[in-house]
Amino acid sequence: MINHEIHATHTCFACDTIIPWTGDVFGNVILVHGNEVDATIAVSDQKGEYVECSVQLQCPECGAVNQFKVLHHR
Repeated sequence: MINHEIHATHTCFACDTIIPWTGDVFGNVILVHGNEVDATIAVSDQKGEYVECSVQLQCPECGAVNQFKVLHHR
């Protein structure tokens, strides 16, 4: 069973704001805590014990939409 919730941080590519974010690998709704941003996650590959996830989120400071990939342990 995959651990489906991800809580992490990302630095905005446009303005360098540190963005705490959360998302669910299965697309489920999860409660955000504090100033976390709700991210959209799509699983794009499997690499051994990890899944590669494409993440998209919007910076709350400048509004830039950031897209990046992360590896998440299954």
